[in-house]
Amino acid sequence: MADVGGGPVFHGPVSGSQIAWGNRDVVQNQRLDSAPALDDLRVRVQALLDRLDDLGLSPADAASVRTDADELLDEASGDAPDPGRLHRLYERIRAVLGVLATGAVTGAGAGAAQLAQSMLADVQRALP
Repeated sequence: MADVGGGPVFHGPVSGSQIAWGNRDVVQNQRLDSAPALDDLRVRVQALLDRLDDLGLSPADAASVRTDADELLDEASGDAPDPGRLHRLYERIRAVLGVLATGAVTGAGAGAAQLAQSMLADVQRALP
């Protein structure tokens, strides 16, 4: 941003910003609606659940991921989702799938590792 001719100039997109220019006292309020982000998160987590059997996880690992993913969906669907809880649940899922995604699981195919990497990246990008 540069002051050219008395006003701000922005080079590139400006989104979700609040700017007060030339004011001595200013009060700003902003409410960001996270519903679209949470919709995307729910879609990504549901996609993970739909493809969970394709990963070839042990029954215990699959059950753990399923439980955490279901809790993540419940939290994301609530009236006031807790971003900290969403991130903690994602980290628990990542702890299980991350081993597969790095190819550290003996006998795991490259396809399963790639799928796990993709799923983790999709869910992480959708987190608020």
